Amino acid sequence: MIKTSTQNELIQYVYNELADDACEQLELALMQDSELAESCSDLLMVHHLLTGSIKIPPDRAVNNILNYSKSLSLQS
Repeated sequence: MIKTSTQNELIQYVYNELADDACEQLELALMQDSELAESCSDLLMVHHLLTGSIKIPPDRAVNNILNYSKSLSLQS
């Protein structure tokens, strides 16, 4: 089981927000602990998927939300 502090450090590492000395320590730990390395790999993959995802909703989705909102305001 990975400690919460280590999970937080992994997230900071994935987002390049970990201090240099802590980053070096974590990278050493990643080389020695296969479970930690696997968790880091999983987080890196999720981060990659999230950054590559669609950031702007399709017009159809926006129009559906606006139409739904208008229908609620007409009911009041």
